[in-house]
Amino acid sequence: MSAYSGAKQHTAPREEPTAGEAPPVFSLPDLALPFPASTARRDGEPLRREASRWALDQGLIGPRGHDRLLSSRLLDAGIALTGDAPRERAVILLEWVLWTLLLDDRIDDGRWADDGVLDAFTETARQIVEHGHEHGHERGHERGHEDPMLRTLACDLWPRTRRLGDTAWQSAIAGHVVRHLLAQCRMTASRAHGRTPSLADYTAMRRDLLGADLLFDLIEAIHGLNTAWPSDLAALVTQLRDCTGDVLSWTNDVYSLEKDLLLREDANLVKIVRREWDGTWQEAVDTAHAMIMRRVDTFQAVRSDVGRHTPSPDRDRAQALADRLSAAMAAGLSWHQSVGRYHWQRSAATIDTARTPPSLVWTEFERDPYPLYARLRGHFPLMRDELLDAWVISRYDDVRAALCDPDVSSQSYAWQVGAMVGRTLLEMDGREHTVHRALLSPAFRGHAVNALRRTAQTTAADLAAITARQIRDTGQADLTTGFCRQLPITVLTQVLGLPVGDAEILRPWYTAGFAYMSDHRQDPLTLQQGLAARDDLYDYLRPHLAARRARPGADLISTLCTSPVNGELLDDQEIMGCCAVLLAAGADTTDRALALFAANLLNNPDALAALRHDPALADAAWAESLRRDPPTQIIIRHTTKAIDLPSGRLPPEATVACLLASANRDPAHFTDPDRYDLHRTATTTDRQFAASAAHLAFGAGRHFCLGAHLARLLGTTMPILLRALPGLRWADGFTPTETGLISRGPVSLLITMEGER
Repeated sequence: MSAYSGAKQHTAPREEPTAGEAPPVFSLPDLALPFPASTARRDGEPLRREASRWALDQGLIGPRGHDRLLSSRLLDAGIALTGDAPRERAVILLEWVLWTLLLDDRIDDGRWADDGVLDAFTETARQIVEHGHEHGHERGHERGHEDPMLRTLACDLWPRTRRLGDTAWQSAIAGHVVRHLLAQCRMTASRAHGRTPSLADYTAMRRDLLGADLLFDLIEAIHGLNTAWPSDLAALVTQLRDCTGDVLSWTNDVYSLEKDLLLREDANLVKIVRREWDGTWQEAVDTAHAMIMRRVDTFQAVRSDVGRHTPSPDRDRAQALADRLSAAMAAGLSWHQSVGRYHWQRSAATIDTARTPPSLVWTEFERDPYPLYARLRGHFPLMRDELLDAWVISRYDDVRAALCDPDVSSQSYAWQVGAMVGRTLLEMDGREHTVHRALLSPAFRGHAVNALRRTAQTTAADLAAITARQIRDTGQADLTTGFCRQLPITVLTQVLGLPVGDAEILRPWYTAGFAYMSDHRQDPLTLQQGLAARDDLYDYLRPHLAARRARPGADLISTLCTSPVNGELLDDQEIMGCCAVLLAAGADTTDRALALFAANLLNNPDALAALRHDPALADAAWAESLRRDPPTQIIIRHTTKAIDLPSGRLPPEATVACLLASANRDPAHFTDPDRYDLHRTATTTDRQFAASAAHLAFGAGRHFCLGAHLARLLGTTMPILLRALPGLRWADGFTPTETGLISRGPVSLLITMEGER
């Protein structure tokens, strides 16, 4: 009991603060460790660049992640852990730090680790490290969609790691890799079942969650200290490592408390102490502080025991390891006290979590972002989101001003999609943007769109008939997989001049491609799947480009192949990149928008009846759906200099997340903004599909959506669906669920008709 500062045990676990409780308030401890920091490496920056480039080349991160590693202090603690080890060995430790950090980020995402994915990942990793490089290579190095983290482990990281030690050391570190992964599996399972570990279970597991023994194995190896320990020192070395692991992980928990309270993460020492021991949040923080210092005292005592051994090379080696471990604790504390990855009120003496800004990476945003958008508009209209590594603006006036400001650039698309499709219209500014947009615009305006009307209406009628037949045959149908998904891609294939029957071939591309474009978390598997789908699309497009160059037609691909830009024709890579973006942004976004339109009508029977009675309301009903539920929730921009907005100043060279969906429900601009009102813009319908639109679903300024008029055409086919489905309603027991952060839409739309089974 004394280990917990003599706190009196509470009779029942304390729960999280409820809505009626005051937000937690606490001060971080004045934590100081009696260890000197290691001398900074002279080659620290080259080492950072080497490890970051390795992660990029292996497909573990995208360009955005690579730039962030180079421009932030995320790797500082890892570099400090390498001490003065030779660079070729030090980089292996730093690569492991990156590998485990990326795994931790994927697990924190929640979605990736669910449904047995993490368990399968762990089993494959176990096979790799227990059976060696050859076995890992056999497990799919050549398979294009193998998880990049597993492929990297099997074919690069583990083979080089094994060379750091003998067979016994290899077996030990393999066991520690597996223990780290199994601990992550156990914690993920606990989260899934709403279980919080006891303090005793958590402290026993926490070192493995951190991967402490894996880290210490590497520290020993890169400094040449990984020879087997004699029995009289082995127990002391284990104690040194255990104490260090506790200090590192518990320090992380103390300085992560602000973040973990925000994200409702239960795996935190302070939160578990408060649940089990009566007291305030401050008392829980102080208890954790006391626990850390007790482990420091134990470490010092054990190090003294090592020093009392008879002088020998083994004793000197153990003392050298103790020095390395003490430097690791000092580096970990320094990093947490100075870096804002986990806590953001660093300048405040007291942390008041009511002042902690939300983070868009919180999974609650994906469940239902709109209440949280309201909180942002009311209390944090212009905020720095540390976890997203971006500034966030949420009020209508701020978002429109930013999108229309010439000093707010779209160059962020270079890291969002540049690595996949090269330089495209999305990231261009100034004259370059004007010239390339002028090349594309005619295909999405005026006569060109009117020429597509018959195709759109015929396709809509065919899809509506198929939907009606499915309902008659089975009792229900899914609008997302039928009408909403197939209509946009069918029309877009005609715009490009591709065979309409090839829409099914193109769907895997635009699904994977748009997932790549909208993956704010930069999940390595999503990135790899996007690149693999891109390769498949380009293989499909090449013969079509060759045919259009030989015999141009009236389609967009022919225009791209034959129209010079600044006196030169576009090359194949530029044209294919343009086609890829049009497919991903056009088809995926529009099918989500149509699904949201259908959901708004079904959720508002009066509006559905009004549109059924008067099809001329289609434009107004469609525009209102786009305002209330835009499929693109967020647009990323970049400031080229400091920008003054109504709510404050954005710094120069900042990534900015413009919350279109929040702006579209700003009560300062729209009356009763959460309500779906198809008469809201009935007198200004034409404006709602132009740059003067009141809503921001199509963006604003010079990058206003190129396909707004085509989108308008597709939305006006909704009455065709309604005519084919009299008595349209939700299937019995069905409630639509929406997902997505940057892009959002329903998972499915199960419908039926009155009188059908």
